[in-house]
Order: sequence, then structure tokens, then C-alpha cells
Amino acid sequence: MNANFWPIIVPAVFLVGISGCVSAPTLDANKIRAWSKSLESEYPERNAVIAHYQKGGFEVFYLAAQHTVDLGSDTLNLVAELFKRFEFNVLLIEPFPYSYGESPQWFVDDAEKGKNNKFIPGGESSLAAILASQKNIPFFGGEPSHKDMYLGLKDRGYSDEDIFGFYVVRQIPSWIRDKEDTEGLLERKAPQFLSFYYQAFDSATRPTLPDITKWYRTKLGRELGPDVSNEEVAPLSDGNLLTQKISSDVGNIRDHFTLALIEKMLKEHKRIAVIYGASHFVTLRKSLDSGLGTPTFIEDVTRLVIH
Repeated sequence: MNANFWPIIVPAVFLVGISGCVSAPTLDANKIRAWSKSLESEYPERNAVIAHYQKGGFEVFYLAAQHTVDLGSDTLNLVAELFKRFEFNVLLIEPFPYSYGESPQWFVDDAEKGKNNKFIPGGESSLAAILASQKNIPFFGGEPSHKDMYLGLKDRGYSDEDIFGFYVVRQIPSWIRDKEDTEGLLERKAPQFLSFYYQAFDSATRPTLPDITKWYRTKLGRELGPDVSNEEVAPLSDGNLLTQKISSDVGNIRDHFTLALIEKMLKEHKRIAVIYGASHFVTLRKSLDSGLGTPTFIEDVTRLVIH
């Protein structure tokens, strides 16, 4: 054997051994930030983008979405391109708890049932679930359980009326996005919505819709109706409204849970995709960067935007 062969082959075997032992990145939860108005300037782009992280055999495609139900929109087009152009082994989406388990078929069925050629109720998460199902990619909700969220808010000093009231108020813009008739909206939708959360929270106190309308009038100074704006329930830690402060705490509890789940999924699957609202990317970015480095931003598949 040529004496010069050994210095070439030995380092190669050594490097293979080292690469097989690379541990999953650690993501620093202490770097999670509460959302505030000052963070709006840190959006990577005005449109939806994919933040692509790659380090030591581990890969994250974080699609920072602008929430929409309109097919043909920037966000939903980018969701389709994510599945068409990139490879990943598992998907995390925003709207339901991780405790619901892997790829719940009811979620796919609901998404397909409501979809038409113009919009899809549930927006980017529903479309992603349909595409993941078609490609046999397992998907999970990235949220804490409803009970854990309720207990987390109680630990932060909120009353049952605060919590149930906030949940109803936050849901109203979503009902409007889903094209619900505004006439009698609350009377039609809120009782069943509340009934679900009575069970999910397992709370001793169960505020009714009249209780919540009174709470809203007292805490926010006007009558509750279908004209709730997204700004009213925005997660602003420096906001003036009680609903904004509750939303900020909800977001912070969720971010801690989701970050831990991203870390877990990286360890188990190595290449993962995450589809969440863009504000969550901003609050989580320093934690993601701490373990994965600086991402490449992909606004569409023909153009790379580096930040």
C-alpha cells in the first residue's frame, strides 16, 4: 500500500465518526422576547418568508406567515412552494395542541371540507396539513394543551372572566376571516365555543356570554360586537388594553413551549419545518439564532434575501 494513502483515509474515518456524534442544537429559552410595538421593525419581510437554518446536519425551515385564508395569497403560495421545493421529515403548525398527537385525521378532513377555489378556513395551517398528508409527512400542533395554557394564565394572576373573555374576543376576528355572517355572530358562535373551553380548562367558574359582555364593557369601555380589530388582541406587552396584555402572556407561554418542541423535533428528526405567524418568528429568533446561527431568508423560490 502506498505510504501516502494512510494520512488521507484515517482523517476521513475520524471525521465520519465525529459527524455521527454531533448533538442537536440547544436553543436558549432565556432569549425569548415578549412582543412589543418596537419589534415590528424586525419583521424579515413584509410578505411571508421562510427562514432557513442549517447547522451540522440539522435543518429548520421556519415559514413566518402573514395569516390569511385566501388561496393565491403570498403566504399560501409560499406554503405550497415549501412542500414542492424542500425536503423535511416533520412539520409543526400553529393552531392546535401537541397533545392531540401525530397527524390528526380530523384536522385534514376539516381542512379539505372547507376548502374551495378561493379560500381555505384555517389558512396556512390547513393547507400545510393537506399537503403533509399527501406527502406522508407527519405533522403536529406546536401548542401547549388548553389546560396548561389556562393554568399558566392563572399563575400570572388572571381571573376566569379575564381568560374566557379574552378567548372569545380573540376568536371574533378569526370568525370574520372565515366569512361568518356578522348578524347575531356572538349569540350563534360563542356558546358552543365557551362550552368547549369549559371542558378543556376544567375550570370551576364558567362565565357565560352575558358575563363576558359585561366584563368587556367594564374592562375595555365599549360594547362587545363583531367589529373587534386584530390590534385589540395583538400580543403587546407595552399595550394599553387588558386584552393586549393577556395576549402577550399567552404568546410568551406558547413561545416557551414551541421552542422546546422545536429542539425536541430537531433531535428526533433533524430536518423540520415550522409554519407559524411572523410575530412568533421575531420573538423566537434570538433563541433560534443562538443554537443554529444566522438564517437565510427565502421570500420566494426565485429570490434569496439575506439579513
